[in-house]
Amino acid sequence: MNPTKVLIVGGYGTVGSQIAKILHDRHPTLELLLGGRSAGKPLLFASTRLKPFLLDISKSDPLAHAPDDLALIISAVNDPDDKLLLAAVRRQIPLIDVTRWTERFTRSIDRLKKENMGSPVILASGWMGGTVALLASIHTSSLKDVRIHLHALYSLQDKAGPDSTDYMDRMTIPFTVTTPTGVKEVTPMSDPVPVTFPNGFHTKCYRLDTPDHMTLVKAPNVTAADFRIAFDNKLSTFALVLLVKSRIWDMLGKSTRQKILYNPGAGSPHHVVIQINGRNEHGMNVKRQVEITDPKGQTHLTALGAAIFAQPILRQSENETVTTGVLFPEDLRHLEMSAEDILQFYRSEGVQITIHDETKKSRTV
Repeated sequence: MNPTKVLIVGGYGTVGSQIAKILHDRHPTLELLLGGRSAGKPLLFASTRLKPFLLDISKSDPLAHAPDDLALIISAVNDPDDKLLLAAVRRQIPLIDVTRWTERFTRSIDRLKKENMGSPVILASGWMGGTVALLASIHTSSLKDVRIHLHALYSLQDKAGPDSTDYMDRMTIPFTVTTPTGVKEVTPMSDPVPVTFPNGFHTKCYRLDTPDHMTLVKAPNVTAADFRIAFDNKLSTFALVLLVKSRIWDMLGKSTRQKILYNPGAGSPHHVVIQINGRNEHGMNVKRQVEITDPKGQTHLTALGAAIFAQPILRQSENETVTTGVLFPEDLRHLEMSAEDILQFYRSEGVQITIHDETKKSRTV
C-alpha cells in the first residue's frame, strides 16, 4: 500500500518542524514532505519518511510540481496572496492553515465563496493554531447565553518564528467584537482586565484582534467573545500599551516594531485562561474557567492545533468521504472527534488542562 502523503509548507520552521514531529510519531504510515524555498536543508530528525520538497509560495501555482496523491497540506507560513490556498482548493486537496490574522482571514473566506469547494479548508488561525477556540467551544456546548473571554500570557523567552509578529502592523487599527448588546468597535491594547494565570502570574490583559472573537460567536449559544493578551514582563506590556495609545507605534518602522515584539528565546511554557459565563439547562448561572498550560511553549501548542485538525482528515481520507467547505477550529467536533478525544489528544502531548466550575441560581433583582 502506498504511504499517505502530507505536505507541510514551512516544514523546516519553528512551528512546521514540530507539526512534522507530532504527525510522524502518531502516524507510522505517513510520508511527510517538508516544503521550503531552499534545497539541501538538513532534515529535522532521522527518518526515511521525511522528504524535502522544493516549493515557493510566491509562485502563481506553488503546487505545480506537487505529487498528485497528497492527502493533506498544512500551511505554517504566511500565504499573503492566497496562492497556496487557491492551488490546494482547485486540486481538491484538504488544507489546514495556522497563519492568517483577521484581515487576511476574512478576505480569504470571501475569496473562497467564488470557488467550487470539493475539499475541506480548516482556517485554524486563531490563538495557538485554533487550540484556544476549540477548547472554549467544547466547554460551552452545554450552555446558553454564553460569553467567552480569552486571555493569553505571551512569554518573551519562548521560541517563535518570524511570522508570529504578523499582527504588529494592525496594533492601532480598530476592530469589532460581539457583545451581548451588539457589535462594538474597540482598539488594540485597550480595556484592561486583571487575570491570574496558572503559573500564579497576575497581570492586566489588553484587547487584541484575533479571528477567535469572530468564529466563536457563530455558535447560536454564544452571545459574546473577546481576546486579550499580556506579556510575562509587566514593563514590556506597559511599554507596548504606551506606544500604541500615543500613536508612536505608527511612526516606528516595520523593522523597529519587529525588534520590539520578536526576540525569541530558548523556550518557555505558555499559559491561557478561558473565562466562560452562561446558563445551564436549568437556568442556573454557570461561571467556568479553563486553564491551559503547555510546558513546551506557544509554538508547540500551535503545532498541536494543526496536528489535531489533521487527525480526522487523515482518518477520513482512508475510510470515508471528507467534509468539504470552510471550517473553523470549533467545527472539529463535527468531524467525529468527541470532547474526550480532543482533551485526551492534548493531554497525551503534555498539555495541562484544568477546569473550575461555579454554578449559582439566577436571581431577579
